[in-house]
Amino acid sequence: DTKRTVVVSVDDSPMTDHVLKWCARRILTNKDKVVLVHAVEYSNVTFLPGSEIGAFSGGTVLADVNEAIRKAAVEKGTKFLQECSKKLSAEGSAANELKLLLVHPSSIFGSAANELKLLLVHPSTSVKGAICNYTDDIKPDLVVCGSRGMGAMGRAFLGSTSDYLMHNAKCSTMIVKPPPSSESETTAGNDARLHCG
Repeated sequence: DTKRTVVVSVDDSPMTDHVLKWCARRILTNKDKVVLVHAVEYSNVTFLPGSEIGAFSGGTVLADVNEAIRKAAVEKGTKFLQECSKKLSAEGSAANELKLLLVHPSSIFGSAANELKLLLVHPSTSVKGAICNYTDDIKPDLVVCGSRGMGAMGRAFLGSTSDYLMHNAKCSTMIVKPPPSSESETTAGNDARLHCG
């Protein structure tokens, strides 16, 4: 038996709980290497009001503010991944690795705390591009993500991470559809799409 590597992409939408339950109940086995991945996008402050009149000491304060923003993004992302790992464990599966992807115009920083391995992505990538690049690098057998059910117009204007992964990831991609509106889990088996590429 060869061990499968399954990447489960999570975000802070309500869909994440459904994706974790769906994976634990339908596709993950105790032989799988499960990687939970979460991309966090943040931006630096480029100007502080009052700095033009000398109220702040220029670059030092700005650098401190930006470092605080970066640390807050890492802490929030780390906590979220740890919560997702606990939820997956409660469903009888376990995450072997947690990966936080920082998406930022100039990601040139060190490692994260709390035993979480931090991956810094190419400066020009979006959240969906960062996840796709990460999966291309580690070459998993499968990447799973949720669909928010945006429809064609939403995907056209906002873009869809699941749609992007389905068309651009170099591995098979499984997209979990939103749960039925009745909130009860379906057993019909038509609540996911698989794209093998």
